[in-house]
Amino acid sequence: MITYWAEPIIGTMKLIEYFCDLFNVEVDDMTIHWDSGDLLMKWVQQRQKRLYTVRFSSNQCEKNQFTPETIKSFIMDCEAKDIRFDAYTTQPLQIQNFQKRYDRFCVSIGTWFTLEHLMTLDCIDISITGKRFTSTEMNEFFKHWMSGGSPRLSFLKVKLVDYNEQELMEGIDVKWNMKTVLAPTSEEGCFFPFDGFYEIQKLTNGMSAGFKLKNGLLCFGVWPCCFRLFRLPHLAFINIINAMGTTEQFLTSLCSRRSFSTIKTLRRKSNDIRITAGSECLVIAQCDERLVSFQFGEIPTRNEMVTINGKLVPFDYDKRQKVNSFWAERIFGTMELVEHVTSLFGIQVDTVVIEKDSGTRLMNWVQKRQKSLRMVEVNSYNSMEYQFESEDLKNIIMECEADYIQLRALHSSPFEIQNLTKKFEVFECLRGTWITVDNLMTLDCVRITVEEKRFTCAELNRFIKHWLQGGSHRLKTLRVVLADINEQDLFDGLDARWNFEKVVVLRYLLNAFNGFFEVVRSDGITAGFQAINGYFWFGVWPSDSENVLYLDSF
Repeated sequence: MITYWAEPIIGTMKLIEYFCDLFNVEVDDMTIHWDSGDLLMKWVQQRQKRLYTVRFSSNQCEKNQFTPETIKSFIMDCEAKDIRFDAYTTQPLQIQNFQKRYDRFCVSIGTWFTLEHLMTLDCIDISITGKRFTSTEMNEFFKHWMSGGSPRLSFLKVKLVDYNEQELMEGIDVKWNMKTVLAPTSEEGCFFPFDGFYEIQKLTNGMSAGFKLKNGLLCFGVWPCCFRLFRLPHLAFINIINAMGTTEQFLTSLCSRRSFSTIKTLRRKSNDIRITAGSECLVIAQCDERLVSFQFGEIPTRNEMVTINGKLVPFDYDKRQKVNSFWAERIFGTMELVEHVTSLFGIQVDTVVIEKDSGTRLMNWVQKRQKSLRMVEVNSYNSMEYQFESEDLKNIIMECEADYIQLRALHSSPFEIQNLTKKFEVFECLRGTWITVDNLMTLDCVRITVEEKRFTCAELNRFIKHWLQGGSHRLKTLRVVLADINEQDLFDGLDARWNFEKVVVLRYLLNAFNGFFEVVRSDGITAGFQAINGYFWFGVWPSDSENVLYLDSF
């Protein structure tokens, strides 16, 4: 398919928006050429939560050269997980303080990459084949790693100027190992086999490491030390770990730093583990398996000790899938558990639950440590005993940056929020009467649901006119409770027609229906609305949905 645009890069952006919206996907890989500029990369990084791979390419042609300033700006601004550097430059590239974090970093063209860069990069997997290192330099890197440097590194591959075992092993206790072990790489489920290698001895960080020369490349791998309990071949050991459930893996990881490293490195990645964090409770859920951890402030005199995020902590566990840990400050315990669990399973917090007196500390901490947060739930559990101070509730709403906020919060006194110009994907106010029609109009959301506050038909008429004038441009569905039924107020000044042709599907009512009022915006976008069982429903008709609208699908 060929399309024509006054500015090709604008065309690319428009096509990205079209396909991402059509298929509900994001840009995964990106190639930046010597003449591309950084506009597209920065635009993609701003519009989505992650970008996996970025390649800087000269298309294998030395004439296609980046300037050093351009490529340096690209690399330092890039937020992708995987960087591939296949680029020629007009002058040698120089980068100071290369303290960047990636999962994978590869340089196949260019000699600019130095030992200092290698030691300051924070990566899982590094491949440098454009530059040749000396055996002395690699010896220095091994010692840097043994001293605690590059803690996330699991696989390194470099070219050597010469292979000199004496220089390579100077001051390092090594032993030849004929066993086969697997060093994990940054790619899920992929391992590099070490069979016949020099293993570094007397390590104290709970890991094993070794190196070997293969196909002219020096390969360095890191893997967890096996427990003495399991004197098994490496592959069998991996199978045992992956036969464990989430709870078993978590509890085993608490035994020691070595057990944590072993479980973290060898377990098979799972995308369906969810973490819900409250100020005093953490829930780890996967399918039907659910583990609840409570953090207590009173430290008992006698308890089993476990290692949580590198700290020895009093702990107990019962067979009801519940664990207790004890901390001087309970919220600090939750934070330490979040660090431990997210690192162990390679995931982020899914939901933060805020209760009375929780404040915004945990929510803001989670929002700062990870790029996105799916949901914040604010809950009084239908009890006045757990009602929020009005000012606290306002602060929570205004400081929340999650995609989805659900408010089940009772509040101590009436309050209002002026200029509620917040952006969410989903906004649900299921308890509380503070929200106004002005708040509905300033919210930037895809779906809005309000359950306790009742709105008049005159107020909803204002909202429809606001939408017709271009307001709430991302909104797909709105559901609120009606305070009255006044058709004159509802239809005042609206050019609305009755539609029997299209069908609206509501999971809430467990059926489909037709027959609703329809209004058309100046750009041709259609919306329908209707009063059903005391609720007012408003839905924006997708341009490609033909004659069926699934109001609950947004």
